[in-house]
Amino acid sequence: MSNSNYRPPIVTVMGHIDHGKTTLLDKIRSASVASREAGGITQHVSSYQVTIDRAGTKKTITFMDTPGHAAFSAMRSRGARLTDMVVLVIAATDGIMAQTKESIEHIKSADLPVIVAINKMDLDTASPEKVKGQLVEVGLTPEEYGGQVACVPVSAKTGKGIDDLLDRILLQAEVMELVGEPSAELEAVVVESRLDKNRGPVANVIVKKGTLKQGDQIYAEQITGKVKALIDSNGKNISAALPSTPVEILGFEAVPQVGSIISTHPNIPQFTAAPALKIDPASPRLRIIVKADVNGSLEALLSSLSDDVDVVSSGIGPISDNDVFVAAASKTPIYAFNVKTPSSVVKVANNEKVKIIESKIIYEILEDIEKKVLKLLEPTIDEDIIGEGRIKAEFKINGTRIAGVEVTKGEMAKGDTVHLKRDDKIAKDTKIDTIHQAKITLEKIKATAECGMTFKPYVDFKLNDVIISYKKNEEHNSL
Repeated sequence: MSNSNYRPPIVTVMGHIDHGKTTLLDKIRSASVASREAGGITQHVSSYQVTIDRAGTKKTITFMDTPGHAAFSAMRSRGARLTDMVVLVIAATDGIMAQTKESIEHIKSADLPVIVAINKMDLDTASPEKVKGQLVEVGLTPEEYGGQVACVPVSAKTGKGIDDLLDRILLQAEVMELVGEPSAELEAVVVESRLDKNRGPVANVIVKKGTLKQGDQIYAEQITGKVKALIDSNGKNISAALPSTPVEILGFEAVPQVGSIISTHPNIPQFTAAPALKIDPASPRLRIIVKADVNGSLEALLSSLSDDVDVVSSGIGPISDNDVFVAAASKTPIYAFNVKTPSSVVKVANNEKVKIIESKIIYEILEDIEKKVLKLLEPTIDEDIIGEGRIKAEFKINGTRIAGVEVTKGEMAKGDTVHLKRDDKIAKDTKIDTIHQAKITLEKIKATAECGMTFKPYVDFKLNDVIISYKKNEEHNSL
């Protein structure tokens, strides 16, 4: 394969929350993204290129950093469809977790090559062999065990092993013989979009085929645009973007949907779609209005809501007076993710008695919504529902029965008072005595995680029993 035909590999980084995906990429590109993200958790998809020198030859790799929280499942799924290969980051201290399993499902469904980066090797509690054993259990057999999955021990903190990881990525790219098609018809994919108050609609895209040039007339489905500016991942203006290049486009007439395919022709089908919201008119409904900073975040929020939530309206950008008037008329709160509410709008909201809930961390908004939904489903006057889980398994250790619990909503903590529900009826009240993951004792655990749990006083639990954690005489706190 000649250098003129070489196309940089598009690598999506996946894994469980807090396992160090963004920190690893920070080390690779010598930047600090994680420190600027609220709560240290990636809130948006970022795409950028790094160029490395191997024996005097410069090689480029395109990375997509996908968020780790469960709320962004759809965005991670889209990333898997766009990418050439996946780097799956697993903390050597924790092993395979909930979002790791979810990422593996996306990888398998897209039939993608995967390289496992076993991170946090600088910590004393690192156990890479445990991770490799877990990989065998989920069908990703490491090379050391006779399989085809490369496992590279790394430390995002110290940088150890990162060169080995980059070499494995380049080796995999050589095996795949990725060929660029700069003369083909243009095909690029929107990985993020937003409305900038100074620059107008902005789309972050990755070019799949063809060449995107300044001045091009382009379409993202039925949204038209003329490329006024192309900005690369280093913030520099460029005149053209070749295959595998991540670039920011200015010039669309409106904000294109995340996942849209950009072409020189209109009416191209959308790359993927967010799941439609389901409505069951017979169940209690929580009505809300949602605003977010960018399309990707809005999509992630909407696709993560339960069937018990009705979205009266949604959109990107700051809350407006009109949003407040709609909220007042429909008696709904407004949730705002990563957007500031103008002081004039706050005054209108106060006058109209409309509650605005703001946060820069998406799961805080989702948890608040879940609490309100649980309150609707369990309308007990003197109870504030905190979390919910389902008993999926049973274990015995030293004669003690332990419930294997999947936390489905909110969070649960040691000492919480809980209802044990069976067949939609409260069978028993008790308290959470202990929470364990493997040999680690936890004080609390959040939605999507699994754990072992004991109760005091003892309850004769059964599989599929639901446990609901609650507090007495407390109001929901705003974020």
